[in-house]
Amino acid sequence: TMTIQNENHIVDVHVRSGVYSSDTIFDYSHGYIATRLFSRHACFIMKINKEDIPELEELGRLAFERKTMKTVYSPNNVWVQFRSGHSLFGALRNWIVYGRPIQQLCSGLPLYE
Repeated sequence: TMTIQNENHIVDVHVRSGVYSSDTIFDYSHGYIATRLFSRHACFIMKINKEDIPELEELGRLAFERKTMKTVYSPNNVWVQFRSGHSLFGALRNWIVYGRPIQQLCSGLPLYE
């Protein structure tokens, strides 16, 4: 499921698929995306690259276009390599940078950038 909060510039994506379940937050205000993988007990954070990630207004429109959604989530569009965030459970500085919604999603988990 996808929830778009236009007033806060946040998109919540919840995937319920057994061992592959995850929650993802697109925080356009702070410019970060965080994905919490429940099976890994970890959070993965990346900076929003405007060339690869649709704008908030466009994302809402794309969510209703089935053909386009297949393209958005295609593995050919976005490749991400994560490196250790060097912050055992999130230092205060990280939470200021990433914002409160991502802090709520990832608090208490190892962070990977």
